[in-house]
Amino acid sequence: MERNEFIKSLGLGIALVCTGSCMTGCGSKGDEPTPTPGGGGGGGSVGTKVNVDLGSQLLTVGAFLASGGVLFIRMATGNATSSFVATQASCPHQGGALNWVQASNVIQCSLHSSKYTTTGSIVAQPNDGGVTSALKVYALSVTGTTLTATIS
Repeated sequence: MERNEFIKSLGLGIALVCTGSCMTGCGSKGDEPTPTPGGGGGGGSVGTKVNVDLGSQLLTVGAFLASGGVLFIRMATGNATSSFVATQASCPHQGGALNWVQASNVIQCSLHSSKYTTTGSIVAQPNDGGVTSALKVYALSVTGTTLTATIS
């Protein structure tokens, strides 16, 4: 093999290896953590669980946090499940991030301003002429200072 042929084949090989590595490393969806599987009890179905530490997060009424695909919102004081709401964290219209707007008491999409109640009902359709659907709302439990949403 001539020197030029060797260098050309080496360059092509390196390019293929780099492209494959890049595609493998960039293939994951989003930066949010993957929900951890949890067990069900008493014969119920097994669901995925997403936890939030109430000792360091959601400390004030109106605070919200997206984690593991779940939007957690503190609605009232205390650590009872009724003090919190958990919905899907991305808009069903086009996947925009959802945020809690305490002044309006709505969950709003950052992309097209769709608005929802804390029960998941639609208040306003997207401002781009599209149509959205209701939000998924998740069951909650509190154990000590851990708030858990169960995704079915």
